[in-house]
Order: sequence, then C-alpha cells, then structure tokens
Amino acid sequence: MAEKDLALDGVRVLAVEHFVAGPYASMWLADHGAEVIKIEPPGSGEQAREVGPFAEAADGESRSLGLVRSNRNKLSITLDLKRPEGADLFKRLVAKTDVVLENLRADSMNKLGLGYSVLREINPQLIYTSVSGFGHDDVFPGPLVSWPAFDVIVQAMSGLMFRPEREGPRPVYLGFPLADLFAGALGFAGTVQALYQRTRTGEGQHVDIAMYDGGVVLNELALATRGTLGEVPDSGTHFQAAPFGAYRVADGYVSIAVFSEKNWRSFCEVLGHPELVDDPRYASGRLRAQRYYEVRELVEDWLSGHTREDVTNQLRSVGIAAAAVEDVDDLLASPQASARQMVLEIPDPAWGKVRVAGNPIKTSAEAPTPTVPAPALGQHTRRTLTELLGLDATELDRLTAEQVI
Repeated sequence: MAEKDLALDGVRVLAVEHFVAGPYASMWLADHGAEVIKIEPPGSGEQAREVGPFAEAADGESRSLGLVRSNRNKLSITLDLKRPEGADLFKRLVAKTDVVLENLRADSMNKLGLGYSVLREINPQLIYTSVSGFGHDDVFPGPLVSWPAFDVIVQAMSGLMFRPEREGPRPVYLGFPLADLFAGALGFAGTVQALYQRTRTGEGQHVDIAMYDGGVVLNELALATRGTLGEVPDSGTHFQAAPFGAYRVADGYVSIAVFSEKNWRSFCEVLGHPELVDDPRYASGRLRAQRYYEVRELVEDWLSGHTREDVTNQLRSVGIAAAAVEDVDDLLASPQASARQMVLEIPDPAWGKVRVAGNPIKTSAEAPTPTVPAPALGQHTRRTLTELLGLDATELDRLTAEQVI
C-alpha cells in the first residue's frame, strides 16, 4: 500500500492513564497517527509497569508485558502532577494540546487542580476524555461517581457474570478484561467524535466514558429480554434457534449457526436425515430452540464421526455458517488474523519481540499501522519539554534533581 497520511496526524494527546482502559484508548489514537504523550509519575511510572510477567533489557530496564500490550506508538514523559511545578508544566503542555485523556478515579484530576473546568480555561478547544468506573458529575451525575472500579467490579454490577454457561448458581468472571477493553474502545470513539464536532464548532468538550455504561450495553440482550418480555434469560446460549452454538466433533468443537429454514433444510441433507425437514417438532427455529438439547444430541451423533475441518467444509459448501472453535494457538497461526494484521509482532528491547492484538479499525485511506514498541519510563521527557516548552538543559537538570520530572 502506498504511503498515506494517518487520520489523526497532527493531533496531540496527553494521556494520564494506567492499566487497560485509558492506555487502550490512547494506543488506538496513536495507531491512527496521533502524537500520544504518556504522562507518568517519576520513579515508578504508571501502575502497569509493576505488573508481571517481566523481561529485562540489556540496559537493565525491567519491562512488563502488561505495559507492552497497550502502549505501542507512544511517547513517555515523567511529571509529578502532585507538585505545583509539575502541575504547572502540565498546564503549559495543555495549551499546546488537542486532547487530554485520563482514566483515573472520577475525582482525582480535580483534586490535582487539573480537571476539565480548569483546563478548558487554558485551552477552550481542548477535548477532555475521561474513562472512569461510573462517570463524572459534570456530565451525567450518578450516585456511584466516587466508587473505585476495576473490570471485575463492572462485570459484576452490569450482570455480565450471569451470562456465561456455568454449573450451579455461582457467577463467573468472563476470564478477560471485557469491560476495560470496551471502555477503551468507547474512549477512542468518543474522542474522535468530539474532534470531528470541534471542526464545526471550534469548541472543546468533556467526553465522559463510564465502564459501567459500557457493561450495560454489553448486557443489552438480557436487559431487553427481561425488561420487555418479563423473562429471565438463561445463562449461556440465548436459544433463538437451533442448531446454534458449540458442538463436539471427533477432534474438538465446531460452532454452528442455523437460523433460516433454508439453512435447516440444507443442514438436514448434510446430516443425512432429510426426513427431519418435515418433522413437526422441528418445523421452525423457535420450535427447534425449545428442543435445543434434543437437537444437539441429534447433531452430535452425526458430528462425532467427523473432524472440525470436514464438518466446516461440508456446512459452508451449502451456505451454513460454521467454524472450528479455536484456541489461542490457532489464533496465532491464523492466516485470516495475519492477513488482517490482527496479530502484530513488535520488536522490544527486553522481550525481543512481542505478539499482540492489532488495531481492528481498517480503512482504505490509511497505511498500515506503524509499530513502535512501548516507551521506556521517561524516555522522551527532556526532548518533549525542550521542543514544546523551550526548557533548557540547566532547567531540565534542576527539575530532574528535584524529582519533578
């Protein structure tokens, strides 16, 4: 692909962030060309730097895989925002910035004197994106605004822990930070939306993303089913049709989705049981859903003698959606993931190379995503403060000695 400008070239972002949600949002902004300056406390840096596993670079730097996963294409500067001089330097940077993106607790930036109401006076065109557990008081205030939140808390409070199929009544954590990742995606989308609106109004705004809100959206099917129909949805598969879901085969599992009656007829022919098409017990998707486990037994009797590849090839040949249930090793070796640049190999001074998820937003107007490894703590402090604020070496040495930077 020919070299092209990235969509967010020329946009500068100050990211006051930690762990997953904020870093994911700013990483996607960086992937699309924004200059993302990650603001970290001197000494230890953001909290993800302290979460293993770790590898050590030649210069002795210990690098966390947790940090490397979500901080490519960024700059890092150290700045103690709790110190008046550090906060003042931050404000000076804000005057030259398009976006401040933060995912601290809802009251943290206000306590530092760096909340939206203060920063918009410095830069009226500023987009101030907050990603927090339950939102901020100045946009849509809620009673839980001061509560701390992590992904596991949001999965619990939004009802997501009741959705997986499980044995017994115990709720189940989904096994990955879904609420964090979705909040990061919403933070990216909200920021881009606000940047576009600024091109028409010339004004900035506060983009207020709550992880809890995102969790509610992810649970929308159960919410609508209960809230409208009065039915309590079962955990696991929401039986609207059958066959639908994961089925055991000779060498693992396949996922099958049969919705239309045309698909059902084709499925019965592949199954070798064309008589089932006229069986009144299975005459519609809704009736088959009511006999879901009965249908599953019929299907698995046939599937047990076939491999994943055989089953999926036969079903796809007649227009039925089917795929092998793949584990992470399959994903890493997937030609589809490779072709779509969804598994990236990024060089790293400690790990040698890391393989991480790519950016899912593809357009015809952008070149492939550059993949610069996550920055070392404070790697760009002196250069950034010199280029943007005009600080000289003497001033930088003093700030370093006083641990402001």
